[in-house]
Amino acid sequence: MRKQMALFAALALSVILLLSACEGNPLPSGMDESTLLEAGKDVMLLMVGGDYDAVYGMLRDDVAASTTPEAIGELVLRQTENAGTYKQIDSSMATGQSSNGEEFGVAVLYCDFSKKGVLFRLAFDTNMDLIGMDIKQQ
Repeated sequence: MRKQMALFAALALSVILLLSACEGNPLPSGMDESTLLEAGKDVMLLMVGGDYDAVYGMLRDDVAASTTPEAIGELVLRQTENAGTYKQIDSSMATGQSSNGEEFGVAVLYCDFSKKGVLFRLAFDTNMDLIGMDIKQQ
């Protein structure tokens, strides 16, 4: 279990570094912005609703092998602690990124909670499989 947590932490860190420069780069060829944003919204709503098993089920197999639904839950709870209750998406954008020769799209969702804003960055490969997530209070 500790090994899985360490792998998930390493994955999360690499995704955070990759996503920290979201500036609206073009999406990979064939990737649709509205589809990407809708998929990101679906994942975010599952997260704030506490359905971590469903989020886990959306992960690409190689990514899923390095984490658990419990680890996803811990991430969500830790990063939304003291933010209050989810209210709505304030704004969103889609951007393209690449790493190690793989192109992917990122849905960036700025969300209003009752006490603080929370930023969700959800990365999807070109097959629309979830490959990374980053959550931060603003």
